[in-house]
Amino acid sequence: MHRRLVAEGCNGYESNADADVWGPGDVQSDATWQQKLGFEGDDANGIPGKSSSDRLRAPEPPFREPAWWPHA
Repeated sequence: MHRRLVAEGCNGYESNADADVWGPGDVQSDATWQQKLGFEGDDANGIPGKSSSDRLRAPEPPFREPAWWPHA
C-alpha cells in the first residue's frame, strides 16, 4: 500500500522504514488519497475503506495491522 500511495502522489511518509506496518505516515497518505477521490470529513480520515482501497489497486494484504487497528 505504501508504494501505491506514493505512486499516486500521496506521500505523507517521513521514511521508507517499516513500510509494511501501518503507521502515522500511512494515515496521512491514505487521507490525502481519499481527498483526491473526493471524500470529505470522516470519509477522508486515513483509514482505508473498500472503495478507496479498490481504486488504489494495492496488493493484498496491504499492511500488517497494528494492535490499535479498529476491527469491524
